Amino acid sequence: MPDMSKQHTHPTVQGNALVVLIVLIAAVAAGLMVSRTLLDQSLDLRAASVFPTPRMLNDFEIETAEGEPFTQEALKGQWTLLFFGFTNCPDICPDTLASLAQSMDSLRLMKQDTLPQVVFVSVDPERDQGDLLADYVAWFDESFLAVTGDDPALEQLTRQLGVIYVRDEADPNTGFYNVDHSAAVMIIDPEGRLFGRFGHPLNPEAVTADLFQITS
Repeated sequence: MPDMSKQHTHPTVQGNALVVLIVLIAAVAAGLMVSRTLLDQSLDLRAASVFPTPRMLNDFEIETAEGEPFTQEALKGQWTLLFFGFTNCPDICPDTLASLAQSMDSLRLMKQDTLPQVVFVSVDPERDQGDLLADYVAWFDESFLAVTGDDPALEQLTRQLGVIYVRDEADPNTGFYNVDHSAAVMIIDPEGRLFGRFGHPLNPEAVTADLFQITS
């Protein structure tokens, strides 16, 4: 006579495993929601959006305005703010860099031990090179760093950050062209991971308050 108990054991195990899997998935999702809530509550952020888990960046290589390599290693050891734009930008770029400079001045007045590294990444390497690029960012704050690279090199970084840029067709008479680009400021932690972002437009007071908490 067949053992009927054995015929029903396997489906029951499968059913139990499915229930356990569903519970685990729900627990992980709940944990991510709780971790983000706790992080936001502990930091009491006013402007920054942060990830529940910082996102590791793969290596890339572009260059500073002085022609020195700028890689993923350059993002380690300090907090970094990355902003993408171009020197001929009529409004978003100068407004954002001016706001970041104001926040750096405020942090200095607050006696912040170590300021974030502010890096302006030009997505217009044909026009933004050397002294022109270096002088542009120095006008806002002498501590700001300027970097750029050709499109393949830039894309090694922009794709990881979700940054987009598109160059318009050049004017046939003047040769001038505009560049549409993402306006957010990316926050990189001292381990070189994408920690969060500041959306556009920036509120210097809110950015200062958030940076004071995040980097302290």
